[in-house]
Amino acid sequence: MIQATWSKVKAGKAAEICKHLELKEESRPLLRDQITPPQFLDALLSDRQYRSAIDFLAHGLPPREAVWWGCICLEHVNRAKWSPEEKAACKAAVQWVLDPNDENRQAAKAPGEAAGLGTPAGSLALAASWTGGSLTAPNLPPVPPGPYLPAKGVAAAVGLAAVKGDPLKIADTQRLFVELGIGVAEGRVAWPDLKKRM
Repeated sequence: MIQATWSKVKAGKAAEICKHLELKEESRPLLRDQITPPQFLDALLSDRQYRSAIDFLAHGLPPREAVWWGCICLEHVNRAKWSPEEKAACKAAVQWVLDPNDENRQAAKAPGEAAGLGTPAGSLALAASWTGGSLTAPNLPPVPPGPYLPAKGVAAAVGLAAVKGDPLKIADTQRLFVELGIGVAEGRVAWPDLKKRM
């Protein structure tokens, strides 16, 4: 049973988060009226609905924390097999988390597109790039990304990362990734403070 407080999640009720994602049919009966986010995630884990738990966490965390969670999950993927584009995309996502300014956000777009949405690193870098700005070219009228587009990118990245390893251990990897996400939600797993190191 998950007891800790999720200091990084603003929603007091799980339903507030679920209204922004496509909740799987089998997950809907677990969503009761007054259930809190930690209680709902605990119910998903007890029912071994790890993919739904990943989607839920990605939508519950603020964008910076969500992308950081994705970065941590990608550390568990065999990066020796990554293409140079995937490595560049992962680096861009990490750079944005460490210093989430607009320059780093924009800089994550090109490597994310080069690696592609079909890769965990590409999805994660694009999620970082979708935290602001416009989805259109500079010469076109601006179209801001939807508020939950970064969450969808992170959910895709974490979900893809979970299937990159041993096919017999996908559920174990998904569960591990959810547990890492809980650490981020609780504020226990944070990015390093680079200002303190200077």
